[in-house]
Amino acid sequence: MSITGLMRRRAYSLSSSTREPERPLDSRVALLLVAILVLAFVLRVGAAVAFPNMEVSDETFATREAAHRLAYGYGLINPDWREGLRSWVFPAFLAGVMRVTDWMGAGSSGYLLGIMIVLSLISLTTVWFSFMWAYRTSGIVAAIIAAGTSAIWYELVYYGPKAFYEVVGAHVLLPGLYLGAFGESIPERKRLFLSGLLCGLALALRPPLAPAVVFAAIAFSLKNPRVRLPAIAAGILAPVVVFGIVDAFTWSYPFHSFISFFRVNVVNGAQTTGVQVSRQWIVESGWYRPWYWFLPVLAKRLGPLVLIALIGVRRSPFLGWVALLILLTHSIVGHKEFRFIYPIIPIAVTLAGLGIAEMLSALKARSHLLRSVATTCVVGLIPCVCISAALAWFFPLWSRYSGSLIAFQNLSRDANVCGVALVGPEVDPTIGGGYTYLHRNVPIFFFPTAAAADTKQLSPSFNALVTALPLRHAGFESTRCWNGTCLQRSQVSCTPNPGNAVKFLPVE
Repeated sequence: MSITGLMRRRAYSLSSSTREPERPLDSRVALLLVAILVLAFVLRVGAAVAFPNMEVSDETFATREAAHRLAYGYGLINPDWREGLRSWVFPAFLAGVMRVTDWMGAGSSGYLLGIMIVLSLISLTTVWFSFMWAYRTSGIVAAIIAAGTSAIWYELVYYGPKAFYEVVGAHVLLPGLYLGAFGESIPERKRLFLSGLLCGLALALRPPLAPAVVFAAIAFSLKNPRVRLPAIAAGILAPVVVFGIVDAFTWSYPFHSFISFFRVNVVNGAQTTGVQVSRQWIVESGWYRPWYWFLPVLAKRLGPLVLIALIGVRRSPFLGWVALLILLTHSIVGHKEFRFIYPIIPIAVTLAGLGIAEMLSALKARSHLLRSVATTCVVGLIPCVCISAALAWFFPLWSRYSGSLIAFQNLSRDANVCGVALVGPEVDPTIGGGYTYLHRNVPIFFFPTAAAADTKQLSPSFNALVTALPLRHAGFESTRCWNGTCLQRSQVSCTPNPGNAVKFLPVE
């Protein structure tokens, strides 16, 4: 069977007799959905505040540090920005959030909380999507189970407040998929344009989502391509063109970030600005993995939910194809990190909700124990909560690099800081949070060795020292330690380096 025929047969199996007609949600159901959304929001913001962490340096230096530079005029620049791999659109959005919310706390605390809140609010699309998609596909029981699982699933809680392109891209992709498949109360052309707009924004934020977006656009257009395809294509192109225009003003030419991203991550082998980007560099950095690397990682991260989601694919083959395309697209590229396939997680959770509902329906036909909707939903949610809690317990990223981040955040509230030194490889500047957390226009020095002579060489230029090494440095006294990282302060005042230029000095 051809791929077009397969898509005609599978992508719109939602239009079968089991598909729930579109109608306003009952007031009690709507209230329950609001309660689930509130729970999800509290968990995401609460976890981010209670467990400061950073998965990889890109979380700060690919997004928030560039935003800090836009908002406040200073910040470190990592190789991605020197290579022109990123669009300035997302950092500009975050810069606006920073400026609007920095009143919420002293130092960097205010806008860091503001970013967590805004990104957590955006991440609630995962819960809304799970509820509405499952409701339209399998009914209220599946909707409550899918949405409840999305609200509490540990990875969705962990990644929700994070400023990753992949994460935010997934959060705008999901409502785009829903509007393309459902939402009949909205006029067709307007609905498909909005669907394309959201899918296009996801593509612009994360270009490797292009195959999944194109597949979805074709699937949504099959019934009436002359009317539907132009509407959804226009929606997809709109944000992509905007990103291209922004690149023309901020980089060398239109779509500079898209072309550079493809060249570096797919073609490889470029060398500019002294930074070699090649397969060998990716291998040496530890990011080059075999094509099958995502499969065992997904199985480990999702646990039994993988098998349950496979059952749910029967109810929604379209979501299964989207997830498979995202997986295949990222599997053929050597550079692999788990967050690249983050969009699969909310889709898998939604499919798992459908799968559990399917199993409970079969059980109900053989037993009289599941007579009420409430009982059925509770029975369906219990295994999801238990699986999520068990996996979360062993999840290693909750407090990663927390010591350096907390130390920098504390320094951001100290007006007497005139320079900061990082001592030892464990507190490399890329994991210290940069000026996003420091929020003081003072020089940052990095001493990769612990030799006392190193710190003495430039000690008049800084009066704060962050280290993970159990050493006392002359003239400095330890104030407090967090997760193995200690902050040491000098009582002697120093004179900051003149000028507004950011100074990051590695000292050999």
